[in-house]
Amino acid sequence: MSMDPKPISIADAISPLPVEGEQDVQAWHLKKIRDRHKAADQGRFASDADVRAVIRKFIPDE
Repeated sequence: MSMDPKPISIADAISPLPVEGEQDVQAWHLKKIRDRHKAADQGRFASDADVRAVIRKFIPDE
């Protein structure tokens, strides 16, 4: 295996990266939002105790 770096053109060096990954993240995010809306419509929410536990995790003196 050669350890010599491949030369690249200036155009390749300054061009933006492909946005395929960004589209994957957006699709994942939209799916999560739809799932959460569905759960909320079914009345599934975090309990008061669950919310307090998370708050205490980050703000232990409250």
